[in-house]
Amino acid sequence: MSDPQHEIRTWLKKNLDSMGHGSKSRLAAFLNVKPDAVTRMLNSSGHEKEVRAIKAHELNAMARFFGKEPPGGDPSAIRFVPIRGLAGAGPEGSVLYSLGDGNFGEIEAPRDAKDTTEALEVRGNSMYGVANDGYLIFYECKEEPSESHMGHMCVCFLQDERVLVKLPSPGSAPGLFHLESVNAPMMRDVPVRHFAIVTDIKTRYAAQKFARRNPHTPIEDVTTSGKRI
Repeated sequence: MSDPQHEIRTWLKKNLDSMGHGSKSRLAAFLNVKPDAVTRMLNSSGHEKEVRAIKAHELNAMARFFGKEPPGGDPSAIRFVPIRGLAGAGPEGSVLYSLGDGNFGEIEAPRDAKDTTEALEVRGNSMYGVANDGYLIFYECKEEPSESHMGHMCVCFLQDERVLVKLPSPGSAPGLFHLESVNAPMMRDVPVRHFAIVTDIKTRYAAQKFARRNPHTPIEDVTTSGKRI
């Protein structure tokens, strides 16, 4: 049976060995556990010895004890993702982006978010009932259109530079798509460059509580600025 914590156990043993005699007892005291608990943390599954899982808060404490980052980074660290634009703020509910290379702040990442995850803040009622004013929507993996995007709420990057949040379905010809939303007529046979599936939504309350904002960020309408996204 494989040991999902093998890399962490190897890291733990290496650091204890480098500290010499008595290090196991000192670590146990630092963790407020008995020394035999550290021994069981070092045991690997697949053997007859008793194994004890290393918990996230214990791994964080070990990192402080050794002064070294554990495999995979600090498990207690809070990840943030950028708020790239304002969804629904532009013409026809399009996304408006910040001028230059800045963004509108950042928000705590959803659980299991990928490195490519970004957020848009909803402005207005163009998505009312799905993502209301002040909500944050998260998306990842901006990709060329494929069957896997059909029927899923997506951030849609159109050929004419507009960016909209819609539910795509196949159009009347390859490369064309019908784009549906709750509060607007369906857009038919629209050429789209990329889709990015919406993976999570946070309410206005969560956005106000957890977002760190750049309140004075200027915006631009990408459909008139000529800027490609």
